[in-house]
Amino acid sequence: MISLKNKTIYHLDDDPEVLALVKTVCQKRLGIDYKEFTTAESFLTAVKKKTPDMCIIDLNLKESAGAGFMVTKAIRNRDIGKMPIIVMSRRSYAKDISLALESGASDFLPKPVDFDLLTEKISFLLKGAETNSFPMHKIKNPISANLEIHLRPIMVDEAYLYVSSKFFVLKNTKLLVKHTIIKKIFDEPSKEFVVHNCELESHDGSYTLKLIPKDPSDEYFEKIHRFLLLMS
Repeated sequence: MISLKNKTIYHLDDDPEVLALVKTVCQKRLGIDYKEFTTAESFLTAVKKKTPDMCIIDLNLKESAGAGFMVTKAIRNRDIGKMPIIVMSRRSYAKDISLALESGASDFLPKPVDFDLLTEKISFLLKGAETNSFPMHKIKNPISANLEIHLRPIMVDEAYLYVSSKFFVLKNTKLLVKHTIIKKIFDEPSKEFVVHNCELESHDGSYTLKLIPKDPSDEYFEKIHRFLLLMS
């Protein structure tokens, strides 16, 4: 089991309530060393002096709206490829989320911040960075991952399987999905899919993944079609 006790998180935000919440999660729940910063300059200076294990960055600061984009890009431009970055913001429009992820964020968390979800994301991303077992952001190439415990099937149509995930997943990542729906459709306990798209559902901080089969075939689509007819 991977310990988080020797990990360090740098947090950039100028909201005292959010700083207090994240500090509580890091120190009391996870036992992680936590340092807070309220300006982009002080934050980037600290990162240059000593690279933390994770950064949490607010998208908008009083000093500059959208400063989080610049800070995230600056960190990634230093070629810190492995370090997870969580961007948090009350701005949770699709274009803001996409830009944050394109800037190098590993994940996005809408405000107000959910205490339990933040705890899960920090733990999950730090452990993933430690083991290289999960694609952390767009800089790394997609790899295979087994996220069965984090996935919940939502819907099936004639081409795609839609699932809910608590974590951002790169396009083209291969996922092994295990669920009773898979068993009913394919008469197999699990099946490998490829992520076609990943979109944040801003109301609860989860993502909807649009999955396509790793190896689509006529038989695959016939089974999907037969299942949909039975369900209609």
